[in-house]
Amino acid sequence: MECEAAFEQLQGQRCPHCHRLLVDEKTCSDCRFMHQYFKPLDRIQILYDYNDFMKEVIHAYKGRGDIKLARVFAYLLRGHLSYMKSFDAVIALPTSDEKLKQRGFSQMEEILSHLPVPCSRCLTMSSRLKQSELTKKERLKQVNPFAVSRPVDGRILLIDDIYTTGLTVHHAAEVLRAQGVHTVEVLTFARP
Repeated sequence: MECEAAFEQLQGQRCPHCHRLLVDEKTCSDCRFMHQYFKPLDRIQILYDYNDFMKEVIHAYKGRGDIKLARVFAYLLRGHLSYMKSFDAVIALPTSDEKLKQRGFSQMEEILSHLPVPCSRCLTMSSRLKQSELTKKERLKQVNPFAVSRPVDGRILLIDDIYTTGLTVHHAAEVLRAQGVHTVEVLTFARP
């Protein structure tokens, strides 16, 4: 893929857990904040930096509905197939019905549909305010938008596009753990 080099690997001093870029701090304030409210995720794996190119590709995919870009994201996951297949369930974080109607597709499920990895559809998501427009504290005050629609157990891998504060994946992990799931790991494409 010609544009693959434009997807930059994470660089700089990073938090060992969430991979946030650390600037003048020894421990990650995002993790300290999240761990006040949620059990830590078992592992967070971030593929690339959220640089201008990644930002534009994600916006074209999600914001402008360029569904063909799902194949690009699936291509970026190709080196992680054996890791993904080691889980009892791989869950593409769902989209609310409202977003599904607007966009016409579930962005994470569409990506996984191009890979030989079964996608478990055991979570549903209700509508919520756009997370990028809220502060961490405002995000935290929102009701958990996820619900478990079918039983799932064992080791779970959540797949999402961007890990910002981590609240979305922590909310998903919270409802899964309430159903008895013992291990929740996360794989995302980008981290600002």
